[in-house]
Amino acid sequence: MNETNTSQSDTAFVNPKIVSDVIDVLDTILPKNLYALDFTLEHYFTLLKKLSLFEKEEYFNDKKEAIKKAIVSYFAQSNQNIDIKISFKTFTIHKHFFDHSNSEKLDRMIHKNRALISDLESKKSEFLPLPFLVSIPNEFYTQIMQGYIDNKQSMESARYITRQQVDNIFNLDERDIIFFLRGKISIRYFTPPKKIPEGVDKRFSGESIESMEIMYQTYFPDGAWPMIEEVLDDVLADSLNFAFISNMTFSKTFIQVFRSMVEVMLLDIVSEDDRSKIEGQTGYILRQYFQKILLHTSKNLLNFIENRNKNAEKFVNYFTEETVIDANGNKIQKYAITDKRNNRWNCSAVISLMMQYKQTKIKVAAQDEVLTIAQERVNESEKEIESEKKSKHNIEKELEEIVKLLPDADMKLMSLKEKLSSNSDESEAIKNEMVLLNDYYNELITKRKSHIAQLESINNKITNKISELAQRNIKLAYEEKMHKTIMEQSAPVLEMYELVADALAFTLAKR
Repeated sequence: MNETNTSQSDTAFVNPKIVSDVIDVLDTILPKNLYALDFTLEHYFTLLKKLSLFEKEEYFNDKKEAIKKAIVSYFAQSNQNIDIKISFKTFTIHKHFFDHSNSEKLDRMIHKNRALISDLESKKSEFLPLPFLVSIPNEFYTQIMQGYIDNKQSMESARYITRQQVDNIFNLDERDIIFFLRGKISIRYFTPPKKIPEGVDKRFSGESIESMEIMYQTYFPDGAWPMIEEVLDDVLADSLNFAFISNMTFSKTFIQVFRSMVEVMLLDIVSEDDRSKIEGQTGYILRQYFQKILLHTSKNLLNFIENRNKNAEKFVNYFTEETVIDANGNKIQKYAITDKRNNRWNCSAVISLMMQYKQTKIKVAAQDEVLTIAQERVNESEKEIESEKKSKHNIEKELEEIVKLLPDADMKLMSLKEKLSSNSDESEAIKNEMVLLNDYYNELITKRKSHIAQLESINNKITNKISELAQRNIKLAYEEKMHKTIMEQSAPVLEMYELVADALAFTLAKR
């Protein structure tokens, strides 16, 4: 039916038993995960027949409100918010889309994805490589995302909606974490700290440091940072986004987020025999790279400051030396951003630095581009000179061959002339041979002249290109000098940026 009239919730008493019975009937007569706007008049009449109300209007009126509530509740089970107005002979239905700005086509796709995610949830035991970690394979992730691609939606929007659907369908706790990493959807359920027996090393979930070192060298002979760096920005964007996150939420979740990130990555590379050691290996890796991860995170935050994001500014402004009382009456120690030189940085100072840093980056990037172009032009001239020299060498070799052939042809012509004067019987044949040999001789002469002219032209080109290369080398040297000057001028700002990033990283680590 069309999306037309809506109705306000009635205050009339609705018998919950009747509502439950109607929902049971709807479960039997409607296709699974029916889209609300595909609920037809035929479906409606079938419902009334099953309820024995099809020809009994007075009975229908008695149960009307229960039927309305049941239909609304039925579609709410699949996260479809509707208003419905019914009568004995017809009905009108209005569906509230997931987002008011969405089209019906996009809303249908979102509903279809929800059905897929619901199906995955019902079979989640198939996607549990670890008791606390759901790993939904690439094929399903691709299927879910393809709908958004087809509807020209951004990946940010696709992940936001999908995250909400997964959160709702899998009934996740606020401490559970959803990742979109390496082409998969991963759900890391919150687990309390593992209980380690007394006397056992607790740093790596009870695993010995020796076994953790061996495992690390087995899977990361060149170190784990490249793998971490590959996904860290996605994790920050998805789970610790400074455009939205509060200081309290960050403080409560960042360690678990980074731990879960490493666990998800390890799951992709370790053998099944080593899966039981993933928690220990995660702790081992984090101990090596935790501060480096936080430094990358602080630079991510500073990037938001550089672009004047208000939430990021609020996030940085939170840090002071004061102790404050939260809404629950708890004392909270807020740490000032203090660099290695013992300078304290408030939000205004950080913003000012980032504005300088932004201009410095622009200036350096512009000079980098100029320098790159200057180097490319030098390379271009050098290649052109090499090409011309190669052509010159080939022509010289050909000319050398021509020069060798000319005396021989000349001697043969002289011999034929002598033969012609002393042998009148073969004069016609000799004359014909002389004509051919003379043509050949003239052809060699022509080629020699042509090659000499080409060599002269190539020599001129090489001279000109050598001169051009000299000018381009002067230009390159100038731009290199300018680049060095700009880098020297920029050094204080770049140094202060690194100092603040480092100080902010240490501040983020304090809880």
